[in-house]
Amino acid sequence: MKKVYKACRICKRLTLDDVCPVHGDEKTREDWFGFLIINDTNSIIAKKADIKEPGIYAIKVRS
Repeated sequence: MKKVYKACRICKRLTLDDVCPVHGDEKTREDWFGFLIINDTNSIIAKKADIKEPGIYAIKVRS
């Protein structure tokens, strides 16, 4: 079965779960576009995107 990543509308973190691991009661969405993989939170890209924890993040999440 194909794994489908879903994104939190608030923090944009990608996960395989139906609920955001950071915002426990926020449902995730399958309608997102593009992604960033952040390993170093001190990188220029992480700072521009205001990302404070390593992980995979969607660039845009549609409501």
